[in-house]
Amino acid sequence: MLNKKATFQRAHGKIDVKINNNEINRFYQSGSAKVFYPKSSQKFKELVLVNTAGGITSGDNFSYDFEIVNKSKIFLTTQTAERAYKGFNEKAKIKISLTVDETSNLFWIPQELILFNNCNFDRNIEVNLNPNSNFLLAETTIFGRTAMGEYLEKGYFNDNWRINVNKNLFHAEALNLNGNIKETLSNIASAKDGVAISNIFIYGKKLLSYENNLRENLKNSDTVLLSH
Repeated sequence: MLNKKATFQRAHGKIDVKINNNEINRFYQSGSAKVFYPKSSQKFKELVLVNTAGGITSGDNFSYDFEIVNKSKIFLTTQTAERAYKGFNEKAKIKISLTVDETSNLFWIPQELILFNNCNFDRNIEVNLNPNSNFLLAETTIFGRTAMGEYLEKGYFNDNWRINVNKNLFHAEALNLNGNIKETLSNIASAKDGVAISNIFIYGKKLLSYENNLRENLKNSDTVLLSH
């Protein structure tokens, strides 16, 4: 039987990276948070995040800070899906900060976040853009590993995004799942019994020129419920 009052070892990690003209200008990593910058001849360089703890649970705390400047073109992703496991008492926390200057491009496309039953997780994403930045965010959240018979029935998940342009709030997203999550997700106004959600945010003239192509590709899938 799990002793909820016991003190368990917690995972912590911090990443602070600045990319200037596609070269590393500042690089800091600590704890269970690692980042790799593979060599590539492509115009877009890739940064890969790794959580060596293998997932997150109550009391874990991670912070990711990325600054992309001076004509940089960066694709930022994760090595594997992040997993929010069962947890009690103190919430697991992830804070993400992304800054893109007027000459740079950033694709933030991590692999999916999987929420396990009785998860206890708080995430904050803050993006700071310039009017001429080009930025794409694609975040996918999966409600339990249903293919393995695991369902998200209850728990806590609080997800807040703030996207700023010239330090002014441009777009905000907030999702709070608490208590009987399975019932909430069954409602037609929420997930309509869906097993995952994916949010795509596009900013910048260069990337917005591909919006119609993206929308048509999503419409052609009979497994996707598209909303604006």
